[in-house]
Amino acid sequence: MIREWIIFLIFTLNFSASALVPLESILLGDFEEKYSKESADPFDYLFLQKVELPGKMSEKRDLTIYRGYYEEAINLQKSCREDYQLAYPTPWQEDQVKRSLFATLQYIGLDITIRAIPKYAKYFEFSRDEYTNLVDGLVGNYCSKNLSLISLKQLKRNLFSKFDNENNFKLPDISENSLFPKSVATLATQDDIKEREFSKTLELFKTFCSWGGDIDNLRLMVPLIKSPIIYAQLIRQLTNEKLEWNKNSRNVFKIKNSSTVQVLCEGLICRKTDANEFYKKFPTSVGHKSYDDDLSRLYCKEVRDYEYKIAGQAPKIAKKIKTMSFDEENLLISQFIALQTGMPALFIRANNYSRGKEFLRASVDKSWDQWAMNQIDKFKGEVYYEEPLSVELVDRALYYRNFLPDFKVHFDVNLGELDRTNQIVGKLSTKFNLNFSRKFIRWARNEWINLDPRDQKRKDELFHKMKLRIEPVVENIRSKFPYPPWDGRLDIIIRDEILEQISKYRGNHFDQDEAGMINIPVYINFAPYALKYLRYEYNVEQNQKKSKRDEKLFKLNSMEVKK
Repeated sequence: MIREWIIFLIFTLNFSASALVPLESILLGDFEEKYSKESADPFDYLFLQKVELPGKMSEKRDLTIYRGYYEEAINLQKSCREDYQLAYPTPWQEDQVKRSLFATLQYIGLDITIRAIPKYAKYFEFSRDEYTNLVDGLVGNYCSKNLSLISLKQLKRNLFSKFDNENNFKLPDISENSLFPKSVATLATQDDIKEREFSKTLELFKTFCSWGGDIDNLRLMVPLIKSPIIYAQLIRQLTNEKLEWNKNSRNVFKIKNSSTVQVLCEGLICRKTDANEFYKKFPTSVGHKSYDDDLSRLYCKEVRDYEYKIAGQAPKIAKKIKTMSFDEENLLISQFIALQTGMPALFIRANNYSRGKEFLRASVDKSWDQWAMNQIDKFKGEVYYEEPLSVELVDRALYYRNFLPDFKVHFDVNLGELDRTNQIVGKLSTKFNLNFSRKFIRWARNEWINLDPRDQKRKDELFHKMKLRIEPVVENIRSKFPYPPWDGRLDIIIRDEILEQISKYRGNHFDQDEAGMINIPVYINFAPYALKYLRYEYNVEQNQKKSKRDEKLFKLNSMEVKK
């Protein structure tokens, strides 16, 4: 079904390919007849460079760098002040700064999506014809004829090259990442996950390819350039900086790196250039302190307030702008970051915002589970039973509501303070049922409510009748345990708790004189250390029995030898 849906999308794109006529940029010319991926591909630079580290260190680094994207965005937002001013010597220079900034975003966006689209297409087993229809539809419908970075024909050939040849681009994936809970990696089937990510990646390509160099009309790139996360990343690219981490403190910091992407625009012509040429020609502001400061001020003064332009847009672009929602913008931003960092956008995978609590809960649960397992491994040979095993009545406020006829009794079996940290939660539960006639419970409730504390005879009669119904069941259950967790009269505690609950009940459950039975469950919740102690005692008892059997068998064998 997924494959058919995608193929239908391809033909839909291809059907209306005349909306924007693809015209190659004469500035870049055409490819040679022998197209070489290594020498002619203008997008041979892969933005995200992985660092090989042993064990979990690589995963920790990647996750820390991912966090750094958001921390840098927060720093950018906090840097904005109302009195921020920015001016360039001439309007032309300011325009070149903006155009270079936007072109750098377009370069990175096209670079990444050109690698990701063939990878997704290969996952869904596209044929060459199906992939050709997809590429024709995308480029024909949504790429600006004024694209300066690369000609449309070369753009297509890049897309085909990454499809026909080996493509080492890594799609977002945490299935083997030990830092993420398994439940997060399996929010949906792999086909569903890849379909949603593929769809957003196609939208990203349309977004980047739609811009034609007009600084007053960014077309579909508006939400991306406004994003403080992406803008902070662009600043790092243009200032030759990359994020790095401190493996001890887990802090993120910036380091100089000359291989970042710097696109320099002169007039309407934009080209990727090296750092030396870029800094020679890139305009600086009046009172220039640093390129980082200039670009940050530009964001605060103008870029963060950019809006879409509807007038004069191509029909396809105008339609997409009108239907673009706040949620869709944020999902596109998330997918763009995911393609760079390898950390998937979970809301795209889940396709449901209400599942955000599940992501948070799964991560918290994983941390505590991991801590618990480490503690068990550390202390499993060092448990000393200095405190007695105890069966403790759970506070009824944790489960009893006096307006609901849901009567039950909870006991926790604990050993020490660690077991007593929680009641009910995190413990292994078992239960047995006490069966009463509805008529008897109604009578017992009225007796207990109306009982005169001085009337000992009436009280004894009530207790005796309760004992007849509770004690045999409790003793039978106790006999089933290999090592019973309690001694003494547990039935008395159960009796008193049941009488308290039915007397405090404020509903209408007992108003009618109905026949039938009512079940009141009794839960016994075993805490971890209590379970370990019971197992220890059971093993001791079994070993003692085995020793006695062995001793008896030895004596019998000795008697046989003497005869």
